[in-house]
Amino acid sequence: MRIILESSGCFNIIQVQNNIGRHRNVCILLSLLFMSMVATSCSSDTSSVQRAKVYGTISISGSSTMSNILSLWCKGFSDIYHNTNCMVENFGSRKAPQDLETGNVDIGAMSEPMSNQEKQDFKNVYGYEPVEIKVAINMIAVLVNIENPINCMTIDELDGVFSNSYSCKGSADITTWGGLNLVGEWLNTPIRVYGRTSTSGTYDVFRKIALCDGTYKQSITDLASSRDIVDFVSRDISSIGYTGAGLLPSRVKAINIGESEDKCFPPETRYARSKQYPLTRDLYLYLRENPSEGMKNVTRKFVEYILSKNGQEAITEAGLVALPQEILQKEREELFN
Repeated sequence: MRIILESSGCFNIIQVQNNIGRHRNVCILLSLLFMSMVATSCSSDTSSVQRAKVYGTISISGSSTMSNILSLWCKGFSDIYHNTNCMVENFGSRKAPQDLETGNVDIGAMSEPMSNQEKQDFKNVYGYEPVEIKVAINMIAVLVNIENPINCMTIDELDGVFSNSYSCKGSADITTWGGLNLVGEWLNTPIRVYGRTSTSGTYDVFRKIALCDGTYKQSITDLASSRDIVDFVSRDISSIGYTGAGLLPSRVKAINIGESEDKCFPPETRYARSKQYPLTRDLYLYLRENPSEGMKNVTRKFVEYILSKNGQEAITEAGLVALPQEILQKEREELFN
């Protein structure tokens, strides 16, 4: 019995010369094995060629809350498509519409929806609105120092601590931890309040939900990033702040939030999806190019990757909440069908 493998590019011819009849089945099986190996090799070669056609730089600006997930997406994408790279700037959600409008970036990352005015400003330049993609679910965590005994705050209490307008029903000015029912050494301890700058999407979403569309106290110390909030709260035992509920270090704790003390929920996945945790929001990407009008191949493949199984697994790794399958499917259909 002889098996001869002749190869020409990706097309291979297998000849089986059988001198012994009883080996016929063995020959056929070996032939099939060789054909399978050849097909796998050809498929791999073809796949490599297709990946090589995806190249270029993807430029992204916007939400600092999304910095971790953007880094994971960029790394995962470049691991598959080796001729690609990302340029990411995280100066806050409010920067994204400006950069999209001027054409400085391909994608804007935002921790809140783009406003109607921002969409119109973009349309005035390009003739169409930016493509909106819902990519993940995130919670805003209210943080205190790990030494603080408080476990739950209601929306009206958040309004009393962070606001000077007291727009939520039942809210009143709260300046000490005793005002939140802490006793002993905490009774007269002033609350030191940290928040985000006005360019942050987190700043605006927190204002709308926790302050019932009110206004912030002038005494709040504004910080530029989520990392800064965590750092300051971890070093200040009497402090409170808010940030995106990603992977938080052990030196701070996220307290439960609710409409009332008997309905307080932690910032966990199940309560985000059920919307029982009140400080829950969606995260978005906005595309400068319109898929129906023509889009760079590298941008299209990047968006496909984000909405893929691997892209959604990265969301969980970043401490965010992945989208339900029905929403993912809807996003894919609206984009590419």
